[in-house]
Amino acid sequence: MNMPATKIEDYTLSLDRDYNAPPEKVFQAWTDPNFISSWFGPDGAEVHSAEIDLNVGGEYRLTLKEPDGSVAVLHGKYREIDPPHKLSFTWILDGQACEGSAGLHAETVVTLDFQDQNGATRLVLTHDFLPTAESRDSHFMGWTDSLDSLAKLFV
Repeated sequence: MNMPATKIEDYTLSLDRDYNAPPEKVFQAWTDPNFISSWFGPDGAEVHSAEIDLNVGGEYRLTLKEPDGSVAVLHGKYREIDPPHKLSFTWILDGQACEGSAGLHAETVVTLDFQDQNGATRLVLTHDFLPTAESRDSHFMGWTDSLDSLAKLFV
């Protein structure tokens, strides 16, 4: 179901994390299908498949198996690719199954800024155009789990 434009509000989520790895490695973790499969997703989810066409306008598609056995499909297109500094892409969750987005069609935008911190990386994630406060809060939990899992790769 699409919401009438007058009822849509845009919510933004912003998170940052420090990683004990150079920006090139952290950038690769987001753009290499084998790498992203090892860490991406909320706790208990597993990446079943990852397809990445790392070109502006290229598409990505991640299929996750949730702990309850359900399948979630995330996909979108790359808008900006500036290795190892910035990555921006649209974000569509098929079925909008997360809390606060169920039944809505929401194409949102995720921007990642990889900041060099003397050989380590500060990652700033901004997720724009979330359709509801509940969707923002649900994405906060999912992104927190994912970013924490990513940190474990660089210990």
